[in-house]
Amino acid sequence: MNYITKLLGMSALAAGLIPAAYAQEAEQDKEAVLGTVVVTAQFTEQNLQDTPIAITGFSGDMLDTRGMSNVLDISAQSPNVTLTPGGAFSGPSLVAFIRGVGQTDFNPALEPGVGMYVDDVYYATLTGSVLDLLDLNRVEILRGPQGTLAGKNSIGGSIKLFSEQPSDDPNGYVEVAYGDYDALKLRAASNFTLIEDKLWARVSGVSNSRSGYVDTYSYGCLFPGSGFPNQRLDAGCKTGADGDIDYSAARAALRWLASDTVEVNASVDFTDDNSGATANTLLGFGPTVAPVIVNGQLQWPTVAAVPFTPLDPSQFLATDPYVSYADYTDPRTGLVVPRDRIMQSTGASLSVDWALSDTLQLQSISGYRQYDSSFAGDYDASPVPVAILYQTNTHEQYSQEVRLNGQVGDFAEWTVGGFYFKADTDLTGRIDLGYVGFDFIHGPDPVETTNWALFGNGIFHLTDQLVLSAGLRFSEDEKDYTFRRRNPDLGPIQPCLGPPGTPGNPPNCLISSLDGTNSVFSDDRLDYRASLSYSFTDDTMAYASYSTGYKGGGVNPRPFFNVQAETFQPEELVAYEIGAKTELFNNTLRLNGAVFFNEYTDVQLTLNDCTAIFGPVFGRPCLANRNAGDADVKGAEVEFQWAPIDGLSIDGSASMLDFEFTRLDAATGLSINGVPAFTPESSWSLGAQYDIQLPYGTVRPRVDVSYQDDVYGEANNTARNRIEAYTLVNGSIRWISPDEDWVLAVEGRNLTDELYYLSKIDSTPGLGGVVYGTPAMPRTFMVSVRRNF
Repeated sequence: MNYITKLLGMSALAAGLIPAAYAQEAEQDKEAVLGTVVVTAQFTEQNLQDTPIAITGFSGDMLDTRGMSNVLDISAQSPNVTLTPGGAFSGPSLVAFIRGVGQTDFNPALEPGVGMYVDDVYYATLTGSVLDLLDLNRVEILRGPQGTLAGKNSIGGSIKLFSEQPSDDPNGYVEVAYGDYDALKLRAASNFTLIEDKLWARVSGVSNSRSGYVDTYSYGCLFPGSGFPNQRLDAGCKTGADGDIDYSAARAALRWLASDTVEVNASVDFTDDNSGATANTLLGFGPTVAPVIVNGQLQWPTVAAVPFTPLDPSQFLATDPYVSYADYTDPRTGLVVPRDRIMQSTGASLSVDWALSDTLQLQSISGYRQYDSSFAGDYDASPVPVAILYQTNTHEQYSQEVRLNGQVGDFAEWTVGGFYFKADTDLTGRIDLGYVGFDFIHGPDPVETTNWALFGNGIFHLTDQLVLSAGLRFSEDEKDYTFRRRNPDLGPIQPCLGPPGTPGNPPNCLISSLDGTNSVFSDDRLDYRASLSYSFTDDTMAYASYSTGYKGGGVNPRPFFNVQAETFQPEELVAYEIGAKTELFNNTLRLNGAVFFNEYTDVQLTLNDCTAIFGPVFGRPCLANRNAGDADVKGAEVEFQWAPIDGLSIDGSASMLDFEFTRLDAATGLSINGVPAFTPESSWSLGAQYDIQLPYGTVRPRVDVSYQDDVYGEANNTARNRIEAYTLVNGSIRWISPDEDWVLAVEGRNLTDELYYLSKIDSTPGLGGVVYGTPAMPRTFMVSVRRNF
């Protein structure tokens, strides 16, 4: 706990020094004050400063000013929150971790550890959760388990996006931006009054494109004597560039005041994403059972593990970190996969609010979502066919939530309700794994998920200063998973004639009995939450809370052998938290902080070496999800917003996390000193902006600096999947016209041109033979013009 004490001490010191700067505060007329941030975390509208939960909130204006256009951008300024794209392994998916709890695998057989919601509609999968922050009113990031408030799989926390709703305000905007890598972005939104004082509409849309930033080259073209085919497309050897994006999205919303007591909000949205393959490069190599190169020809090894290639393995390690030799082909099987990462999704929601009386309100929230997503992966980023996959997810979900909100005078606000969720997902893939000797069709594996819950929450004002918040939620989960495995010609996979390596064994025979195998998981649980908050003054509140949450169990979806098709149990978390929220100096400084202690049990981790579980024959290769053990997680967070003088705004955050296993299953092969993926011990951010008032408008420069400590891309914490610490500097300069109708901006990201990685995977322990990763984009600039009307 020493580092927590240190962090709190630093916060206290800052709080003590700031008053010195305000020695003459009473003599000054402060115009720079912080606006009220309204959140709905406890089912009712509350000032963020009165809500006894660790919450980071961003208004729509804050998102625009800070250049946050994608959900990934918000983590840099949110303590103990890590959001990153899934990498080449996961396609268009989101990896989200809060306080050491999350999920890295997009497979629908697994559950996210951080709940994602848009207008209170739950997004059930990591795929499709890398959302454009299109026309938002606000973002709420709730840290810690939200087992009673958000429920399903919000064990680490919840991220809630709330769209701008239609109104009679005739506002709208059009924004065009152009930048490096031929980046072109168009955003627009507008309100429309259809029936005066009765019916309004709002339409918004975005189109975003950018060229790739990791160049791919034909190895056979660059090195004609290597024995690899020449895939030259033109006079040069360049075959393309991975990491390009090309998507469009639109949303249409209606708001109808059906009567004085009934309001209806409906929306539909659509996304068409035709981006290219995820940027990926080869970072290292190791033992493998992949085909080797002899005299320029691909051949199979005759021993269980041989070097990556008898030629110099460094030949495939490009000296440029933004270069890859991936060719997305396997000359042995004739497989050629398209270099894309595509997704088409649609969604609809319907919210009905009915004021039954002055103190009673009924709310219904209905949601529907569907998507089809496909993506390619040439994981080794080389011309050797170690691992080439093309996977497709199809997903459809329905959700229904009903809440009855009531009030008992000034003493209590209460909510009771029910939730129902059903999702059907199919995962299909062509799985060409040279390092295993597999080439088969995975799926379609149908996954049927259902969840229903009953919940209640109350806010009780015991005195004018003391408030008790309490809630509970009963949940029941069921998951039905069916394995489908076929040969590439769609024929059945025949059983093996003998152990691995037996001459004459049919192709893919080690997974022959999986086809048609069905696994069902079901569980129910009761989650609790209680907090006491005390307002020392109108501007200072402290709270203590106890809360629980869980992440559903399931079945290992990627067995390399029949014996690896195991189920795993839910993971659970009990959290104790103490926090304080303050607004000081005439509302010019908002300073919030929290310390927490979590008891984390049956932690679900992904293993890639299972020899201690299944033995030396069936233990490698392996990619198994398993309950690894229990852990204690301690941490501290502080964040602030400060407006010391008119026009100047400073904001920042800092967090520390200590993750310690208290019990670890020895069969996992993991280190007792290890940590989950994407769990930095420390992180911080600092931002500042200043409005310079000129006769011809306002000039607003802003700079943001953020730091993230070392993290690991996988649970096995090898030196090769360690993502080194990095510091990012982003900046912008905006000109705002006197009437605020025009905004011109120049934005720069990664201004120091730092090389850092979004993900790293080390497959060498499982005989994949390669280490690969996704480098983040280098320094980029963008110029934009916006017209408000």
